Amino acid sequence: MTGHPETVALVVDGRHIQVAVWGHSDAPAVILVHGLRDHGRSWDRVAAALATGYRVIVPDLRGHGDSDWAGPDGYALAAFVADVHDIARAFGLVRYALVGHSLGGAIALRLAAADANRVWALAGIECIELPIQRDEAAAATPYAVRLRQWLDRRAQARARGPRHYPTRAEAVARMHGQHPDLATELVDALAAHALVHDADKGWRWKFDPRVRLRAPEDQRAHDLDDVLDAIACPVQLSYGTGSWVPVPGPARLARLKHHQISHYTGAGHWLHHQFTSRFIAETRAFLDAHNRTHDHA
Repeated sequence: MTGHPETVALVVDGRHIQVAVWGHSDAPAVILVHGLRDHGRSWDRVAAALATGYRVIVPDLRGHGDSDWAGPDGYALAAFVADVHDIARAFGLVRYALVGHSLGGAIALRLAAADANRVWALAGIECIELPIQRDEAAAATPYAVRLRQWLDRRAQARARGPRHYPTRAEAVARMHGQHPDLATELVDALAAHALVHDADKGWRWKFDPRVRLRAPEDQRAHDLDDVLDAIACPVQLSYGTGSWVPVPGPARLARLKHHQISHYTGAGHWLHHQFTSRFIAETRAFLDAHNRTHDHA
């Protein structure tokens, strides 16, 4: 990693949102959106590389990193989309590109559909079919049942609270175990921005454990087709051949007007960490090819 970002504290809808900003203020803007239970600083290597030609804006999503938690009812996809939309407005962006991983990519897809006149390019990592939408498409669940399941999970999350570890090393070791395909140095760097110490309790991950409470409305697979139909900008998709996330079928991909897809052999869900140099090169080439320098802000 090279260089250090500027830290900007925004208030979005009454909630503190932490943002790291790289690059020059007059360069074309790119917003990087992290995934579930992650944080914005996990993009550091990508952000530093893109910052040589772009203004790179990297928020901690609500309930993640150093941003405020939103409570058990505050983590629907639409709420995340609204936050990123408001962040773009707070920075005065006339046009901007989006890069998103997993949940962050799903947010980016929806924002590209809703703000089509401003979003000029989108690069998404394993972001089209979220597991909840895949499962719903395979076996539809009545809405009342989905609501009941959500209410049950909500009550369980309230009762549990965050998990604490006696030492920082134990928390980092757990992350190593969950991501054995990532280099030790990288896991340590990711954990540096992901952990916080609570007095008398120990170490915990910064994310709100309730971020996993998916709103019942987020399961509707048919809404995804509406989103893809509305996206006008070029889209770059990246998928790992060793990931648990399904690659969308041809019929769904055909809904995107302009797209290209890269398959990373042997990569898991965090392919941008496993194959960082390749991902940066492909993303930079994609952005450069579609950058419209005359009307960015």
